[in-house]
Amino acid sequence: MYNLKNQVAIVTGAGSGIGKAIAWRLAQEGAVIVAADINEEAVKELIKEIKDSGGEGLAIKTDVSNFGEVQNMVKETLAHFNQIDILVNNAGTGSAGRIVDYNEEDWDKPLQVNLKGTFFCSQAVAKEMIPRRKGKIINIASVAGKAGEEFIGAYCASKFGVIGLTQVLAKELGRYNINVNAICPGYIWTPMWAELARWFKEHFSSLAEKTLYEIFTKRVETVTPLRRPQTSEDIANLTAFLVSEEARNITGQAINVDGGAVMH
Repeated sequence: MYNLKNQVAIVTGAGSGIGKAIAWRLAQEGAVIVAADINEEAVKELIKEIKDSGGEGLAIKTDVSNFGEVQNMVKETLAHFNQIDILVNNAGTGSAGRIVDYNEEDWDKPLQVNLKGTFFCSQAVAKEMIPRRKGKIINIASVAGKAGEEFIGAYCASKFGVIGLTQVLAKELGRYNINVNAICPGYIWTPMWAELARWFKEHFSSLAEKTLYEIFTKRVETVTPLRRPQTSEDIANLTAFLVSEEARNITGQAINVDGGAVMH
């Protein structure tokens, strides 16, 4: 639909969930996929599947919070494909709990992966995009980066930061014909949401008899007008559009895919 043939796309956190769905969708549009993840085996398997289906790609073990590993990710991509057209900053993590109970690690990890990782990757890739005067950067933020949610304070802070960074990058890189946008997923059943549901179950007696998924679906029904969860494929669909030429005049935006949970 969007014709990304011969474009090289780096997708971080591509080993599972949203990142994997994005990698598959961009591959279906013809892009060459560089799948980066801290789980090396997961991205190797993904790239094998993409190649078996007729696509092309490369798996690179990458901790996006590590400056050296991000530099290596870019170096390896250029060595294999000589260009970077698309970057999707998807790698992320979270921690559940009350702010007053957080320890330093609870606070630091989401900031290091979600925000610093997005900075490291965007900086490294933008330096390669600027001379070519071409590129698309997509940052996976969250509706929790627009409206604070209790019990995920560090995650919220990191995603508010990602949206702010998106706006700054869009202004600084627009003169080089580089588009930078954020996508804000709402309620998707992921390992992070399972962890949050587990925390709810342990701390609220009214939820003690509920399964983790029941806790999740009840939250979705309560806060979203469409009363259904979102999927990783929903996020992948918007990503494919935003990195295409059809979205050439969209930049600096943070677009919700959340069933109407957060409206403006």
